[in-house]
Amino acid sequence: MKWPLLIATFLICFSACKTEESKSINLSPSIFDWLSAKEDMVHLEIKGDLDHLFGDLHEADHYHPASLKLERGDSSLQFDIELSRRGVTRRKICDFPPIKLKLPNDTLENQGFSRFNNYKLVTHCMEGEDELVLKEYLTYKLFNQLTPKSFRVKLAKIRYLDESGAVADDEHFGFLIEDNKELAKRLGGKLINPEKLKITRVDKEQYKNMVLFQYMIGNTDWNLSKGHNIKWVQPKDSEVPTPVPYDFDYCGLVNAPYAVPHPQIPIKHVRERFLQWRGKSKEELVPICENFKTQKAAFINTCQEFKNLELAHKEDMISFLESFFQEVEDKAFL
Repeated sequence: MKWPLLIATFLICFSACKTEESKSINLSPSIFDWLSAKEDMVHLEIKGDLDHLFGDLHEADHYHPASLKLERGDSSLQFDIELSRRGVTRRKICDFPPIKLKLPNDTLENQGFSRFNNYKLVTHCMEGEDELVLKEYLTYKLFNQLTPKSFRVKLAKIRYLDESGAVADDEHFGFLIEDNKELAKRLGGKLINPEKLKITRVDKEQYKNMVLFQYMIGNTDWNLSKGHNIKWVQPKDSEVPTPVPYDFDYCGLVNAPYAVPHPQIPIKHVRERFLQWRGKSKEELVPICENFKTQKAAFINTCQEFKNLELAHKEDMISFLESFFQEVEDKAFL
């Protein structure tokens, strides 16, 4: 065989092998998939110098070593990981900050998982306020019911073990949020930065669903152009990007004691609703309202059937949702 032909043959085989390897990696389940495969709730154990982590005044993404144990039914996995504090407001006001978990890529791949390794962990803010975490978790689940173009979440009971001995060992509810890149891959696209790319068009149906959903839950803590509490995904099969909202702790449905409306919006309390609509006409929302009405029973059932939240909190959420559907019937905001 002549050298040019031999080289060409090698390159073709190498390319095919890389393609198969890429497919294999892409088809590998993520650690989030593993956690979500069974059980309504999983258990996590985080062990590290939590006193050092909580006292860290660095900016976000300043990581600290820790260990993570994941328990799903009778199965468990353990990793050496890195932790960082995250968030803006909650870092300042909460006794226990929200956390970001960074798992080791090589270890994930060696165990047959994909390399999605950055997960936000939504934690309790103050002692005795686990109900706020549970209510925010339910809010994510409601948006999951509305559209797959949403962040998946996984409820967890978390044991916190402090190696320094300065922080008492404790256990609380929390939930994991799907890796940003994992979300983008699931939606068949990639993440884009609205501050670097001037976005002039948007997935209309997703935008309408998102605006009405944010109105329903009483949330004004988001901004499209700045990407505040919004991730943008550019699908490969579409010219228009998709906005995906997250971080709902400031919404009226959760009704956290520290939550306030955005200062530029003319309402005084998060339980007052304000429609952040930038479309041509509110009449465009009429078909979306009709779709929401078909989801009403499912929304309310999700709250009613959630066994980890006390009845009074479930009834409060349902009452707030009912007030939205009454507004829909009265066309109060159209």
